[in-house]
Amino acid sequence: MQTTSLKELAKLFLKLGTIAFGGPAAHIAMMQKEVVEKKKWMTEEHFLDLIGATNLIPGPNSTEMAIHIGRERAGLKGLLVAGFCFIVRAVIITSVFAYLYKQYGQ
Repeated sequence: MQTTSLKELAKLFLKLGTIAFGGPAAHIAMMQKEVVEKKKWMTEEHFLDLIGATNLIPGPNSTEMAIHIGRERAGLKGLLVAGFCFIVRAVIITSVFAYLYKQYGQ
């Protein structure tokens, strides 16, 4: 298995976490384009196997895919980096809106 640097994983999943709108199906399609087609980090078949695994466990499939890809590419540290980077921007944006609503909402 080839490994990927944590910096590369962080960069990719921060980007995807920021620009990926449209729900898990859109997120996974963007991951497929980046991971399989552009970066060639894994084959289409392996990517589909990971999708199958995410469908077996409860939770948001796109976040689970980010975590799986991170683990495949850089082990436990990659799992943590990819998962954190994929969700951190959404958490920040949601927190800002929650704060604004709490301060100024009816």
